[in-house]
Amino acid sequence: MKKVTKITVVLLFLCALVIPAQAQRRAVRYLSNYENEPYHFGFLLAYNQMCYTIKTVEDYQNILQPNNSLPDAPTNNGIYVYSVETLQTPGFSVGIIGSKRLGRYFDLRFIPTLSFSDRQMNYKLYLTGATNPDKVLNKKIFTTFVEFPLNIKYRSKRYNNIGAYLMCGINPKLDLASQKQNKETNAQGEEFINNLVTKRFDCAAEIGVGFDIYNQWFKMGVEIKMSYGFLDIVKKNPNDMTLIYTTPIDKLHNKMFQLSLLFE
Repeated sequence: MKKVTKITVVLLFLCALVIPAQAQRRAVRYLSNYENEPYHFGFLLAYNQMCYTIKTVEDYQNILQPNNSLPDAPTNNGIYVYSVETLQTPGFSVGIIGSKRLGRYFDLRFIPTLSFSDRQMNYKLYLTGATNPDKVLNKKIFTTFVEFPLNIKYRSKRYNNIGAYLMCGINPKLDLASQKQNKETNAQGEEFINNLVTKRFDCAAEIGVGFDIYNQWFKMGVEIKMSYGFLDIVKKNPNDMTLIYTTPIDKLHNKMFQLSLLFE
């Protein structure tokens, strides 16, 4: 997530430079009674980056995998997995905002959201007895999240038409694409699942920061948040002969960075 961290720092730095200057220039206070209204509604558009947090099995590099784990593996030989890593990939999210005023500086937000992306898992293998023993598998896991985040928003005191806030909360979610199975046939004519299958339900903790910008007709928010899944989502089937994608993994958790524009 180094790239995400750099992007976040740059955005916060630009906001710190631009927003105070904008706030000082504005004399007219737009939507002056906005914070006193009990309910607000709107929509969200967001850019996201999804990946996994992987906890591997101890000494997984020395676990011999069956040769029928790959369709093109040499017969009567074994396979070793010596590296597993995840790559973050871009996606987008759309959502509907419902906000309830709890107090002078607190709001309760419910934002049903659809998030689309795909994640990539890279497996580096060693095939014993093969002419070219080193092999890399790049597996894409397509993701369609239906999310139900419930957040508490703490707002700063508004300065002219600018306000900052912090948010945190929980996000139960369903992955509609998690049970997709890519089936192939190996050299022995046996059918097997040739991808990583994950569990459908997850629940994540969220934390973020943002700015509210008021104009004459509506309020626009710019928000950066991180989401960390609580649950182990790797799906292991002891009856599945193909364990090459799950054997090295002890636990697998969702992780997501999101940059959002909110209109209320």
